[in-house]
Amino acid sequence: MSAVIASISNLKGGVGKSTTTLMLADGLAYYYGANVLVMDLDPQANSSQMMLTEQGLQLSHDNGKGVHFLLKQFSEGNSPDLAGLIQPNAVTLEELRKAENQDERMGWMSILASHPQVRLTEMEIEDRLYGQGTRPSDLADMLAEHMDAALHAVRHLYDVILIDTPPYLSPLARAALSISSKFVTPTLADPVSIWGTKQFSDWMRQNVPQFRAQDNFVVITRFRNSRMASHSENELRNIYLKDRQFGPTIPESVQALQAMERADVDSYNTLRGKYGGLKGSVKKLSQSFVEFIAVSDETEVPELVRA
Repeated sequence: MSAVIASISNLKGGVGKSTTTLMLADGLAYYYGANVLVMDLDPQANSSQMMLTEQGLQLSHDNGKGVHFLLKQFSEGNSPDLAGLIQPNAVTLEELRKAENQDERMGWMSILASHPQVRLTEMEIEDRLYGQGTRPSDLADMLAEHMDAALHAVRHLYDVILIDTPPYLSPLARAALSISSKFVTPTLADPVSIWGTKQFSDWMRQNVPQFRAQDNFVVITRFRNSRMASHSENELRNIYLKDRQFGPTIPESVQALQAMERADVDSYNTLRGKYGGLKGSVKKLSQSFVEFIAVSDETEVPELVRA
């Protein structure tokens, strides 16, 4: 059975896109025993740094792994070869590591890491092909074909592929959207974020052929319990995006930011130690996402492997 491919995307930055990616990956691996691949296409590389640490991210890049080298394959006209570019151990949870050491793997996480070099490589490709008369939409289609072919050889190895996209509609971001079947939209509950989310939703309807409202999973993040936030959440749920599936509202928490930090590449933490009071939110998020996929695809909801 091939993996579900879900893009985590929004035109507005700072809405918790990378944190949502990490919470989903951890929750799906821990609670559902899923084998998760994170593809980080954002040159800011926040998801990659959270999962690998800054040192581990650079080591991965130095060892020829990551999105940068997938783009180089495309630029040089070579057939995509993704297997050797994936970092197979991106697990940060102590429980998953211990289970693996005891040959009782319940869930796992791998990553195709990003790097700041990705944007420079993408710009070089754009400059060269645009100079030859290629249109941005054509480049997006070409990149999508390359990425789709790259995933074809490894997709059966994973249950879920989460693509963390950049907060702008570059050809690479558009390629990611075009190969996805599910779309996760993190947003804040404030007027500016609502406006940006609505604009992005309208663009998706018009420009992503396979997009359907029932395939869009919306997550309100960093929620502050105020009158304005509650009003904004109500507008999103009942007016602007009333035909979408909403996940649990994630409260604002310092712990979510701390979850990004790892002492070193060999350090691990328990789920509770990593997320603190947000552990329940991680469980609810992964559970609602699994139910969303099941309803959208008319399949059975898998049982939790952990209480």
